Amino acid sequence: MLTKLKLALLIAAPLVAGATTYAVAQGAAPAGKDRIHKLDKDGDGTLDAAERAQAKAAFAAKRAARHQQALATYDANQDGTLDAAERQAMRDAKLAERFGAMDQNGDGALTLDEFKAGAGAKAGLHRHGRHGHGRTHGAGMKP
Repeated sequence: MLTKLKLALLIAAPLVAGATTYAVAQGAAPAGKDRIHKLDKDGDGTLDAAERAQAKAAFAAKRAARHQQALATYDANQDGTLDAAERQAMRDAKLAERFGAMDQNGDGALTLDEFKAGAGAKAGLHRHGRHGHGRTHGAGMKP
C-alpha cells in the first residue's frame, strides 16, 4: 500500500521531469548553471573540491565585507554589533533606498505604474520568503 508521500512523489516526478525537459528544449538554462560556469576554473562543467573551497572562501569574504560595511554605516555606539535600534535604522534606510528607486518622478508617492515598473525591474521587492526562493520555512531554514 502506498503512503500519501509515495503517491505524491509518483505523481510529481513525471511533472517535474516534463517541465525540465520543456525548459531545456526552449533553451532556458537553470539559473545555477551560470554560477557554475563562473566558478568552474578548469571548464569541465562541474565544481571539484578545490573550486568549491575557493567559491566558499569568496562568498565568506564577500559576506564579511558586507558585514563590515553595515557596521561602519549603522553601528552608532561603535560596540561592534548592531542592536535592535541600529538594525531597524538599517532596514529603514534600505526601504527608503528601494522606495527612491521606484519613485520615478520623485513626488514621494508611488503610482501603480511606478510600482509595477519597479517590481518588474527587481527594485528589491521581487523576493519572496527569507532567501528569495518563495519559501519561508523548509530545508535548512529557520522559521
